[in-house]
Amino acid sequence: MPHATFRQVDLEALCGESDLSLDRIEELCLLVKGELKRKGCVDGDVKVELQDTNRPDTWCVEGIARQIRQHKTGVPGDYACFEPPAVGQAPSARIQVAASVKSVRPYVAGFLARGYTVDEDGLQAFIAAQEVLCHNFGRQRKSVAIGIYDASQMTFPIHYEAVDAASEERAFVPLQPNEDDPCDGSGTPIPAERWAQPWTPAEILRDHPTGRKYADAIPDPSRATILVDDAGQVLSFPPVINSATLGRVQPGMSELFVEVTGTVLDQVLLAANILAANLADRGAQIEACETHYPWETERGAVLPCPHLLEDRTTVTVTPDRFGALLGEPELGSAEICDRLRHYGVKVASEANALRVTTLPYRADYLHQVDAIEDFAISRGYDTFAPLLPEEFTVGSQSIGSQFEDLIRDRMIGVGFEEAIGNILTSAVEVRERMLLPAEGPVPEFRPVHGANSVRIQNVMSVNYSLLRDWLLPTLLEIEGHSSGARNPHRVFEVGEVCSWDETQVLASQTRQHLGALLADDKQAGFSECQAYLHALLHTLGLSFGEGEGTYGLDLVEHPSFLPSRAAWVVIGAARTRIGLIGEVHPGVLEAWRIYSPVSAFEICLDTLRALLD
Repeated sequence: MPHATFRQVDLEALCGESDLSLDRIEELCLLVKGELKRKGCVDGDVKVELQDTNRPDTWCVEGIARQIRQHKTGVPGDYACFEPPAVGQAPSARIQVAASVKSVRPYVAGFLARGYTVDEDGLQAFIAAQEVLCHNFGRQRKSVAIGIYDASQMTFPIHYEAVDAASEERAFVPLQPNEDDPCDGSGTPIPAERWAQPWTPAEILRDHPTGRKYADAIPDPSRATILVDDAGQVLSFPPVINSATLGRVQPGMSELFVEVTGTVLDQVLLAANILAANLADRGAQIEACETHYPWETERGAVLPCPHLLEDRTTVTVTPDRFGALLGEPELGSAEICDRLRHYGVKVASEANALRVTTLPYRADYLHQVDAIEDFAISRGYDTFAPLLPEEFTVGSQSIGSQFEDLIRDRMIGVGFEEAIGNILTSAVEVRERMLLPAEGPVPEFRPVHGANSVRIQNVMSVNYSLLRDWLLPTLLEIEGHSSGARNPHRVFEVGEVCSWDETQVLASQTRQHLGALLADDKQAGFSECQAYLHALLHTLGLSFGEGEGTYGLDLVEHPSFLPSRAAWVVIGAARTRIGLIGEVHPGVLEAWRIYSPVSAFEICLDTLRALLD
């Protein structure tokens, strides 16, 4: 979970309260689902662990103070920077994007902040917010990276381009690391005079300590994205490091330019909105900057920043839903509106319903429940009367759970070790590394995974952007991390998979699968894997053959498996497909960095149990 550490006096100044005790801060942290870490509160510092991964705006002192201040005043806050620009009003600045960045790091957003003189607390708070957003929200700068610059020395427009990393064309003097005795990639100390000389992006990635640290955030080390002003001054090499000239921000400066680059447009815009709100809370006047793309993004070719994310900030809910879900049917609209406004959201009546809208530094409204939760937090969970159960019942395992435990026992009995994977994953893992199409349906590969993946709408991390639709990628990931261990490896998982189904609630169909993987330098072929499948199905009363009470194999060509080394697992006279077995394709193994032959099978336990009943 993300942590925020800040000066207590800074929190008090931003909240508009003085002499806050740690007990009071601990109480107020409940508004942001935060937990005060008392052992980290020393010498005037406060440390808070945030439990809500959907609210990156609260991962900093400004966000925590903002929520406390709004709860106290009942006023969402006046953020003029989020108002749509007047017709004919020109933006203060422009970022021109070159077509060369599209395949490298395609998105950028920025804004100007004037009228706030940077002080030490404010600068440290910005750096802390920058780091926690880039680390947790931005996947170690892979999907989001942030830069701040001295705008008084810049010439607009700003140009965002990709260049040859080894070229001297955009060489610049980078910021020095905070290390006492920094070394280059070979371990040799870097001489002091080197820091006054220009570095190419390739040299930064090879020898600069910060470049080596964030080299994994660069998809193609031969190409470097560069931000440069209209006078040719380099601002930075995102997502790695700023220049030592424009990119060095110090206390006393009062004209700032903030930019966010990344691979996911909505994440870039949301991060920029959060930083704009933070600086506005410190007294800065936020001026919009337009980004001009040479292609049409999902939100257009010309995007102002700060940017309204209206489709992710508004829900409509009837007042009776609040009472129904919270157990207080008598809840009235007046109380609901009042408590929501004390949580910093705007409420408007709309034809027997309430239209609830957050400000654009939040983008976590997807369902009516999100607004209802905000009301409950604002009012306080301790204000709701607890209800005792009306009936006494005795719990027991469902038939499905008993069957899953039986399968686990059988797999352990034949020498496999159980793994537990994460149902949230990414398209790279379930599609790209499996040599499957990145987008669109793949109905010919059912039932191992669905016709379409179930994707997360408000993605906070690309690593967790969709629900897995088969287990084999999870098992291959485990094998990729364990490939150096002594063979053979026998791993299985009994777990949930999801596929798109518009007939189901939220258009998602959840099923229980069994996935099993065998890796061995000597014996990991189709026959060895089939032997384990045969042992499992035999203990369930099935025999290999045709007709009722049997199982069989039907050959299939599947991109994830070797040609002529994959088959459907079928059951009964109708030869109903329940899964897939085969030898994993070398291209898949290479993508997962696995160096031993691998065979695997996966079956749908729900379908198998239904056929056995």
